[in-house]
Amino acid sequence: MNRLLLSAAALLGGLITLTVAASPALAAGDDTTLVYQGAQGRFTVDIRPGEVRIDDASRQWQLYDESQQAIFSVDPTDQSYTRLDKSTARNIRAQVDALRSRVDAKVRQLPESQQATARAALLQSMPALDSSEHRVGLDKTGRTDTIAGVACNVVQVVRDGRPAESLCVASAESLGISGAGFDSVQSMFELMQTMLAGTGFQAAGLPYLSLSGMPVRFTDTNTGEQRQLISVDHKQLPDSRFTIPDTYIETAIAPPGS
Repeated sequence: MNRLLLSAAALLGGLITLTVAASPALAAGDDTTLVYQGAQGRFTVDIRPGEVRIDDASRQWQLYDESQQAIFSVDPTDQSYTRLDKSTARNIRAQVDALRSRVDAKVRQLPESQQATARAALLQSMPALDSSEHRVGLDKTGRTDTIAGVACNVVQVVRDGRPAESLCVASAESLGISGAGFDSVQSMFELMQTMLAGTGFQAAGLPYLSLSGMPVRFTDTNTGEQRQLISVDHKQLPDSRFTIPDTYIETAIAPPGS
């Protein structure tokens, strides 16, 4: 669960409500392929109305199917996939709540002087246990840049008052993404936010629902690692790009803390 949500959030999460500096807009197409280069390799995002596919540097890939309101994590290595939707998210939250109760009961058995240290160590190893409130905001810097020929605005994500990710965000129009295609991207983010709520990871993602563009550069302020757009394509994508082979077997999502 962690990898699916966080890789998708890191790759597609840099959307904000901003006006992009004037630049020639690409002709909008029903299909769009965005290719990013990062330290770990290339990341590809395929978008068409109703579906979004995300490929990272590993062999696994993620598929959002708007008609099913579900995100699938596909593993060609063992020809399997997991499905994550609102129903499975509710089950995960219930498991997380039960895990928190068990862990808290064990921590309270320790001497009081050791409890804070024990809780901090557990949160470090199992972020799902974090039930505290976190503040995530956006600092509109006013700076602009051009990445792969696309104009973008630089925005700083602020978490609990501290600088986090830095993004350079372009509008869907400037990237040539069709209105229907971008609606599917936003629908995916709405589903992701619903699924993240109550899991301890809701503050780890970017503020999806306040965003209205796509990142063309993503910089992790803590590590300095950067992912940057290198190409945009609007060639028609084959149905096979968005199809999980019939021979693949659905597997259950591992319980939190396992």
